[in-house]
Amino acid sequence: MKTLMVMLFAAMTVLPALAANSEKKFGGVGIDGVAASDGQIAVRQLVAGGPAHVAGIRMGDVITHIDGKPTRGSDFREMVYKRLRGVAGTPVVLKIRRPGEEKVLIFTLQRQQLVVTAPKEGKR
Repeated sequence: MKTLMVMLFAAMTVLPALAANSEKKFGGVGIDGVAASDGQIAVRQLVAGGPAHVAGIRMGDVITHIDGKPTRGSDFREMVYKRLRGVAGTPVVLKIRRPGEEKVLIFTLQRQQLVVTAPKEGKR
């Protein structure tokens, strides 16, 4: 399970940064999510300054729909690669369920090229 989580983290944070250098200029929204047992995506981490972070999405939020399509019962990889990611500058609409709140939240985000930098080592 830990290996899967590490691979998902890499797929959702590092790969968009690599894709940012490609000719097609793919982007993302800056969410590191984990697949719940029902197929929905729980937000585990956010890229600081990324579209999701700036819009107010929080860790622990649950993505229930991407562009109007339910995430429940969907293939996690397909949701990430074909729905959350896309050409930088294009919109994506996320419907979010926030634990402890009854109201469903809707966020319209613009995908952007994300550059994730490695933490700097401290001086010795």
